[in-house]
Amino acid sequence: MKSEAAIQHYFNHYLPDFLGQPLIKNLISLSAAFWIEISDQGCWSLTIEKGILIGVTEGSQSGAFSFRTNSETFLAVAGNTLSPQKSFFTGRTKISGNFYEALRTATALEEFFQRYPYPKVIEPEG
Repeated sequence: MKSEAAIQHYFNHYLPDFLGQPLIKNLISLSAAFWIEISDQGCWSLTIEKGILIGVTEGSQSGAFSFRTNSETFLAVAGNTLSPQKSFFTGRTKISGNFYEALRTATALEEFFQRYPYPKVIEPEG
């Protein structure tokens, strides 16, 4: 699957399967609204309330912070081959807005990616 198709599949099919469910057990302290922007792909807003994913909306930029990255980096993070923190500190992912909440959310999402790594195989483009 090419990266563009993998990104679309992740946000429009894979992630919505988790709607209404706790992302990680015992994570009721996490409530956040943010967006993820993938260069040349688009953006998706996510809403988490008391640890439960309640919304994934394509094309909107709403929330207290955002993550901006490219498709290769996002798929590496979602596939649990690159930690969110490493992607920030190496400059592969940019944070805008409330930096503290973004890092706190990224830490929780890292556990989600470890438990539920995105399994799609990416074919080289071209």
